[in-house]
Amino acid sequence: MKEKIHYFNINSSYVKIIFCVMLIFILLSIGLTAALFNIYSQYVKDNANSTNQIIFGVNTGILCSMLAIIIIPIALFASKKMANPLVEMNKVAVAMSKGDFTIRAKDHYQGEIGQLAVTLNQLSTELSKTINTLTIEKNLMKQILNSMSDGLLELDITQKVNLMNETFYKMFGIENYLDLKIEIRELIEKAAVAAMDSKKTMVETCTLENKSILISGSPILSEQDGIVGTVLLFRDITETVRLEQTRRDYVANVSHELRSPLTAVKGLIIPLKEGMIKDENKKNHFYEVIYYEVERLNRLVNDLFELSRLQSWNQPFDLQAVDIQNILYDQQDKFSLLAKEKMINLIVKENSKPVIAKGNIDRISQVLTILIDNALKFSREYSTVILSAWLQDNKVSVRIFNTGSYIDQADLPHIFDRFYKADKAHKEQGAGLGLSIAKEVISRMKGHIHAESDGVNETSFIFELDKV
Repeated sequence: MKEKIHYFNINSSYVKIIFCVMLIFILLSIGLTAALFNIYSQYVKDNANSTNQIIFGVNTGILCSMLAIIIIPIALFASKKMANPLVEMNKVAVAMSKGDFTIRAKDHYQGEIGQLAVTLNQLSTELSKTINTLTIEKNLMKQILNSMSDGLLELDITQKVNLMNETFYKMFGIENYLDLKIEIRELIEKAAVAAMDSKKTMVETCTLENKSILISGSPILSEQDGIVGTVLLFRDITETVRLEQTRRDYVANVSHELRSPLTAVKGLIIPLKEGMIKDENKKNHFYEVIYYEVERLNRLVNDLFELSRLQSWNQPFDLQAVDIQNILYDQQDKFSLLAKEKMINLIVKENSKPVIAKGNIDRISQVLTILIDNALKFSREYSTVILSAWLQDNKVSVRIFNTGSYIDQADLPHIFDRFYKADKAHKEQGAGLGLSIAKEVISRMKGHIHAESDGVNETSFIFELDKV
């Protein structure tokens, strides 16, 4: 049953105040009327002269003034008494409209005014809790969106941007959506329209300078399954594309390097098997070529195994103090005969002080063997190969410098890639794994290696290790 509303409640403080004020005014009116009646009656009896008339006027003025002095303060007090609670609640309401929910109204009043103050305070408390909860959720959502590795963009049905996260700004290097290139914006809007038209996720790919970006757009549906917008995710797949291309190149290069010696061996074995070769000298030559190709295949397999083991083995090398200068002299002795055969001058640059690095002596020798062997292999006759080491800050630098060969600037960034060869025809010896192994070994010793070339006649390979 619907509760009956009492518009006049005698227990209300508001009603009580009004009732008291009205009672006072009635009593004062009765008293004033009685007084004026008595004065007027006396005047009639005495046939008041002019003096009495003046006195009558003065007394009447004094009486009226006294009544005014009494009635006005009472009226003001009553008005203030009724207005104060409303003024306080108005201040609370204004503060709430400005977002300040800390102010409270006095709720000690009786009746509806007190109940209204209590209700207003409860409303302020609940609003404060609700807004605080919404603020926390908003900040949480903002942190989640900004911590995403994918860029996020939300468009409404009119292609107006409603939301973007920080990753989107960084991915495209912009500060505003309108800073995007026109063709990129058109592609984004095309993906958004396609997602809204099909009501399913649509995927597009765009290229931005050296980046490949995958765009995935999904429609946003209302409760009535109506389209209200689109959310698009942007994923930088540049590294994925690069790795996929590297994998394809790796498989192709391994297949090529394995096929070459196997094809050569097969081509030599068939004539021997069929008895087509009668000359013993030719047979011996065929055997030598077969042995060479088998050894080449064995080196390739060993290099692949070594590189795979280095990349998958998580245990660090056993590092100790190593005298780099002594290792350079050992390498000079090791390659001196080969250098003389190729008429190349192999020199070790002397140092007045020991050059001690933190590394593994066997692994450093392995790297130097690869680099010196390459230098001798690709240098022309009467060239020079210089081995040197020096201290710089907290690092030990080792350089293998040679004249008589060079590397194109376009090849330098890729020279340490597996199977990479500057000669695309694969005419030079080796499978192209040595430098990859050298780079992996140096990295495992917390070092760095790079190549330099003047593009004319000089090439240097430099690696750095920590100083002891």
